[in-house]
Amino acid sequence: MARKRLVLKDPGRFSDPAGLTWERYVAMQARERERYMAERAAISQDALNYKTVSPQYLERAVDQFANNYYSELSATHYVATAAANAPFDELKKCALFQLADEQRHLEMDREVFERAGIPERDWLAAWEAPGTTCRFFRHLLELEDTIEILVKGNFVAEGAAGPGTFTVLADGAEARGDVLSAINHRARIRDETRHISYGRVLVKALIDDDPGNLDTIQEWQDESLRLFAEVARGGERRAWWEGFLASYYKIALPLGLRPSF
Repeated sequence: MARKRLVLKDPGRFSDPAGLTWERYVAMQARERERYMAERAAISQDALNYKTVSPQYLERAVDQFANNYYSELSATHYVATAAANAPFDELKKCALFQLADEQRHLEMDREVFERAGIPERDWLAAWEAPGTTCRFFRHLLELEDTIEILVKGNFVAEGAAGPGTFTVLADGAEARGDVLSAINHRARIRDETRHISYGRVLVKALIDDDPGNLDTIQEWQDESLRLFAEVARGGERRAWWEGFLASYYKIALPLGLRPSF
């Protein structure tokens, strides 16, 4: 059965909420890099090389490292597909800036794995284990339609796993001596907020353009959240799951979407 596709009949309804141009984007990321490198330079060599964390922490953190790394690796592919197939230039521009963000995040997350001394042969197996984000992101990688990719990837996934989730992850990592992961999560927040914002503008534009589009967006939401539900591990991560849903519903319900769970 062919997948449903949504078309924004009036592309003028969508505009980048950040108002970025290439010049503004480069200047913004230069400031972000300066801030990030200053924070990174303040980390001791022992902390940078994971000598200040317990072996038990590293053992438990591998699946989180894998979720971080492989979700960013996936994003470098599905956002590239979204940019290549974008139906209008303003949306393509947003996707291209996001692609550059995701590549930077990927390199940050790879460094965590390497400095923690986790053999690369173990990375993928950790991500493919039950209770990770693997199934959701592999679903995104199968898609070709720009609008479906960005609604599911930016509006639903990043909207749910947005700033609140990364703040929790950063604080938890820092409390356990994992300072590199903490500054990586905090640096990621600023980019993810932009991705969520333009995803929300896209969804609102689609609904304003044709209220009938809401039904398809609801289906995409339900499908995405069902795939994410595995990460809750049957109630083992109830607090995380409830926060994840609350973060997403905060942006989704005002647009007329209904809770999936």
